[in-house]
Amino acid sequence: MSAKRVHEHDEDPNIIFTKRLRGGKHPIDFNVSSDINRNLCRKETWECKMETSKKPSVQLLSANIDLVDTINIIDTFDRAKDTTKEGKYARRGKYKSGGKDEPGKRLPKSGVYAEAGVGRARAELSVLEAEAKGPNVTAGAEANATGVAAMARAEVASASAKAGPVGVKVGLGVDTGASVGLNGVEVKVLGTGISFGPKTSVSLLGSEVSCSVM
Repeated sequence: MSAKRVHEHDEDPNIIFTKRLRGGKHPIDFNVSSDINRNLCRKETWECKMETSKKPSVQLLSANIDLVDTINIIDTFDRAKDTTKEGKYARRGKYKSGGKDEPGKRLPKSGVYAEAGVGRARAELSVLEAEAKGPNVTAGAEANATGVAAMARAEVASASAKAGPVGVKVGLGVDTGASVGLNGVEVKVLGTGISFGPKTSVSLLGSEVSCSVM
């Protein structure tokens, strides 16, 4: 609510009630206004909001709450404490697990992987984990209870920490691959690609156009 001095030609479509308190040469009106009508009439309230960004699509810092990692708590809530440190490393392999009442083996999953890098340290305990990496490349494919994915990544360096579904990561890396699951559908090649889900976006050589339903 507001009391203000207005001229007879002043108009405000958001005024839902008005009363003239004093007439004459300098009238005073008592007005009650609301932003509801203004918000309902805005085009972006009902349609997709288009955003264009010229910033690099590679994120240096990210924090997120992940639906998939929320489900993965079933596999990690009783995980024992473990720490590892490595200098140079290179490995590849395949795995398949599920249906066992053991940490990391409750949810069905299978896949293949290959990785190589210089410098890596990792610590984990229950749903908590932290990791730091130097220059590295990884590639892998996995099918599990929440979806399927095939991804390759090249990183200059990174550091990450996770507590259940809440994760924070700082670093510089580029993903190439595709995934389909609870988090949506994503296809990307060296920073160029498209993703569908809560936020649909198109990335092209470091520029991104996204559409989010308001």
